[in-house]
Amino acid sequence: YSLNVVGYVNVTLPSHQFTAVANPLDASVGGTVAGGNDITNLFQGVAASSTLATFNSALNDYDPSLTFSGKSGTWSGNFTMPPGKGALYYNNGASDTVVTFVGQVVQGNYAVANIASHTFQLAGSPVPLGGDVSDLNTKLGLVPSAGDTVATFNGAANDWNAAVTWSAKSSTWTAPLAIAPGVGFLYLNNGASANTWVSNFTVQ
Repeated sequence: YSLNVVGYVNVTLPSHQFTAVANPLDASVGGTVAGGNDITNLFQGVAASSTLATFNSALNDYDPSLTFSGKSGTWSGNFTMPPGKGALYYNNGASDTVVTFVGQVVQGNYAVANIASHTFQLAGSPVPLGGDVSDLNTKLGLVPSAGDTVATFNGAANDWNAAVTWSAKSSTWTAPLAIAPGVGFLYLNNGASANTWVSNFTVQ
C-alpha cells in the first residue's frame, strides 16, 4: 500500500526561443533514483546547441549557460533541478521540442526555496498544479511579503511579462496570472528577511 502518486507533464519549448521552465515532479522518486533530477536525465535528446541557464540571485544575473552537444548527446555540465527549481532554456532546434517530466508528486512538507531578502529567484510550482498565481499562497504554502512580485517569461518578446504584485493590504495579487505546470517564473522577495517557502501539498 502506498500513497505515492506518479505522473508526467509535457512542456513545449518553442523553436529558437527562450522558455522559463521548472521541474514539477520528483524524478528521483524520494531520493531512490540517483541523479533523477539532474538535467542530464530531465533534458535528454534535445536539439543540438540548445542551452540551459540558472539564475544567480546573489549576482542578480544568469550563471553561464550549459550547452547540449548533438554529437555526444550530452550537456557541457550538469546541475540539479529538484521540484520547484527553475531555469531558462533556449531551444536551438528548427522545430518545437516537447520535454516530458516524469516522476513522483511531492507531498507533505517540502522546502521549495529560500529566497533572500530583496532578491530574485527563478522558481516554479513544486507540483503539477496548473492555475493562477494565487495558488502559490492558497495551496502551496508560499507566504508573500508586501511588494513581492511574480513574472512569467514571454519567449516571443524575449522578455519578462509585466509582473503582478502582492498587496499586504488586500492580501491579494494585483492581477490574475496563469502559471501552467512546468513553467518557471521570476519571484522577487521584497521582504526585510529571507522567505523560506515550504509547501505542504496532499493529493486528494
